[in-house]
Amino acid sequence: MRRFFALLVLLVLVGVGLYYWKYRPAGQSPQQALGSVGEKLRGARTTGEVKAALELDRNLKSYSIDVGSNEGVVTLKGEVPREDFKAEAAQVAAAVPGVREVRNELRINAALPAPAEGGRTLGENFDDKALEAKVQLAFSLNKQLDGTHISVRAYRREVTLGGDVDTPEQHQLALKLAGNTTDVIKVDDQIQLRGKAAAPAPSTAAPGTAPVAAPGDRAQAVKRRCATRGGGSSFAGR
Repeated sequence: MRRFFALLVLLVLVGVGLYYWKYRPAGQSPQQALGSVGEKLRGARTTGEVKAALELDRNLKSYSIDVGSNEGVVTLKGEVPREDFKAEAAQVAAAVPGVREVRNELRINAALPAPAEGGRTLGENFDDKALEAKVQLAFSLNKQLDGTHISVRAYRREVTLGGDVDTPEQHQLALKLAGNTTDVIKVDDQIQLRGKAAAPAPSTAAPGTAPVAAPGDRAQAVKRRCATRGGGSSFAGR
């Protein structure tokens, strides 16, 4: 994730630098032009980093906040629904390296919708996608799961397994592998045995594994998640 934002900031800096070098004022010396370009690049970098920091904040990511930067002074403009969100935006911006001062010109608009409950930040979304890939890899590296079709969905490090398997042993193995995967905090079991309903999953997990949700909890968890996320991935055994 950090590499992604670093690349994004670098591309912005290069683009701004080329623009200001090409359209520098007539008669300006190369030294003056370089100094001006350098300042513009620093401002563009700071602007990009502040925008990224705001996007990573769960409370602020839903709102359009304009960011300007000049010599380390950052200006925030736009609308948020609450005073504490306005203060939070200023705190987030002030924490970014290179920011000397924050001019908070955000307006309060109580008519704006509140942040969606259960929404993920951009960083959490990336983390969940990486976690899905790790669980899939664990499945693919176990020959006992050959021939199975197991879907994997992650939401804030809680993993939901679906699809079907041939035997109860494969069922329990899939739960164990998912629960043992690094960063998984909980496993919701929706796996079915081919030809019949899946056996109830144990309500407790072995030491060192993520807990497996009870059947009633699983149904409620799935209903809650349907409105807030989509996607996911699936594992098909060889």
